[in-house]
Parts: sequence; C-alpha cells; structure tokens
Amino acid sequence: MHFITGGSFHGKKSWTVNYAKEHGLIKGKVLRLFDEKEINGMNDEKDSFYIIEGLEWMIKNRLQEETLEQTITYIEKQVGDLLQWEREEEDRCVFLIGSDITKGIVPIDQEDRLWRDATGLIFQRIAATADRVDVIWYGLNEQLK
Repeated sequence: MHFITGGSFHGKKSWTVNYAKEHGLIKGKVLRLFDEKEINGMNDEKDSFYIIEGLEWMIKNRLQEETLEQTITYIEKQVGDLLQWEREEEDRCVFLIGSDITKGIVPIDQEDRLWRDATGLIFQRIAATADRVDVIWYGLNEQLK
C-alpha cells in the first residue's frame, strides 16, 4: 500500500497516476470519496491498482454520524481489506490519497477541530501501515518511507 498526502490541488492524483504507469500498473480505477461515507467500487478482479482519493472528506462525512472511535475502527477495517486485496496478487497496488487539511493551523470551530484531529490520527495509522509514503507539494514528491 502506498499513502500519498500533501496540500489540496497540489497534483497528488496526477503524480500517483504517472507513478502507477511508470511501475507497470496498467488497469485500475480512481475512486473518489469526496461525497462518500464508504469505499465502494472495488469489484473488478482484473484491476491491478486502485487510487482512492478524498479520505479526509470520507472521514468528515462519517464523523457527522459516528464517534471518533467508530470512524477510526471503520477506516482500519477498510485499510485491512485493501491490504488483503493487494496481497492476493503480486501485481496489485492500492494508493490512498489524503490531503493535509489545515497545515497545522488549529480551527476555531469545534467540529472542524475534531475533523482535523481525526484525520491526523487516521493518517498516522495509514502511514505506519503503508509500504511507501510520499508527500506531494506543487507536483513534486518527497518520499518519507
């Protein structure tokens, strides 16, 4: 699993698509989670990769109806399922893309602080699990892991 983060509209998806192609991953899908509460659309056995973007928005949407603990549990299960899918075939890869939402600035609104904190906690866990972690700023990557 490969985790990609960085600022909004800094080229994370474009960089990821190019990275996948450069590494021989031909057939895959981009799953967008901006208005979603769940990860859906992973149903084609012929896909060799999935690029899943908008994790921070899925977290925000889930927090509107769940506790922090429930949201973390859900994401951990989904990440586990994605890792299992990836490991079933040698040429598979999952790319998780999550944007830095506040660049360290603490929001005034309590709901936004919860979202920022939850996203930070979840991204830390994803980064610890990932085989590779990259930060993308202005279309350029810095590999952290």
